[in-house]
Amino acid sequence: MSNTKNETKTGMKWWILLSAAFLVLIAAVIFFVQNRGQSAVQERQVTLTDVGFDTPVTLQATCSEEDFNQYLKIVSDTFLQYDAYFDQYSQHDGVNGVYTLNREAAKNPVKVDEAVLTLLQDSMKYMEKNPKFDITEGKVLSLWHDAREAETPYVPADEDIQAARIHSGLEGIEINGDEISFRDDSVQLDLGAIAKGYTAGVAAQKLHEAGLDNGYINAGGNVVLLGEKPDGSDWVIGIQSPDESGSVVQLVTKDPVTMVTSGDYQRYFEVDGKRYSHIVDPDTGYPVEYMRSVTVIGPADQSEAADANSTTLFLLPVKESMEYAKENSIEAVWITDKGDDTGVEPTYTTDLYDVYVSDGLKDAIRLTGQN
Repeated sequence: MSNTKNETKTGMKWWILLSAAFLVLIAAVIFFVQNRGQSAVQERQVTLTDVGFDTPVTLQATCSEEDFNQYLKIVSDTFLQYDAYFDQYSQHDGVNGVYTLNREAAKNPVKVDEAVLTLLQDSMKYMEKNPKFDITEGKVLSLWHDAREAETPYVPADEDIQAARIHSGLEGIEINGDEISFRDDSVQLDLGAIAKGYTAGVAAQKLHEAGLDNGYINAGGNVVLLGEKPDGSDWVIGIQSPDESGSVVQLVTKDPVTMVTSGDYQRYFEVDGKRYSHIVDPDTGYPVEYMRSVTVIGPADQSEAADANSTTLFLLPVKESMEYAKENSIEAVWITDKGDDTGVEPTYTTDLYDVYVSDGLKDAIRLTGQN
């Protein structure tokens, strides 16, 4: 009887030990699988919606989860920091950026961060090249911004628009070292036509320095490819349809490029059935209507230039825009409503649109759905 009890106790002890060992094994397997999934190199993508510039920012990369989180933080920190520099509508603590310049520089010189100084100097060069790219028409753009953001959107009064158009332009900006002053209070900066492209370029450079050489950043239509695809296949990137989901044409490329689109469908409002885009002609004070969109495509390290050039091209009639692009070695794709009188023969025509492609891109652009 005693031996039977002892055997039973011994058996139970072994059963408990085996059960515990089995549970430890299961926990180890689960831990291994979870950590393997985290450390595995695979394609990952996250869209950030709270990093400024009034736009979502997407990062895609093939890497481990640990590395991806590091890269994502670089993108988030960069966009938040540079949004604070270039935001003309809100004050950011401890930052002497565009907001501060617009309120103080006509009264006192303002010392600014190197990024603000660099982008301002670059922007002035683009403005010298073509005054349609005007970073000093901030008063006009503020009128349209307020009208667009109002609870009930409205068209600003023409007398207010014409009064806001009176400004001294580049002559009103004075740079002395890292200090900026305005010679009169008619100048109000707005770097929205270039700031996002510049910031995407800075973020891309920081990602390269951190070791990322694949994937892309997409900041609301400002795309920077960070390298070739890991599997060696082509990048196929669609150019958005102005009125429908999906794309009209696609870019097919193996090499990393930057793409920036300016269009009338990105930020706009309607009054009495008429659409008003956010891109305003400095010569009239009103949004332009020459095309639905223009997409500039260039080397991956020229995001800033692509952003500035897309704005300039959008502000010109299609024929003049294409001539300017050719004269300045800019590769682009223009989309208009079908049948618009542009004086130029379209490269492609769809049921809704006419598409014009610069010579250097004709082998790389195809209609969506065609191989």
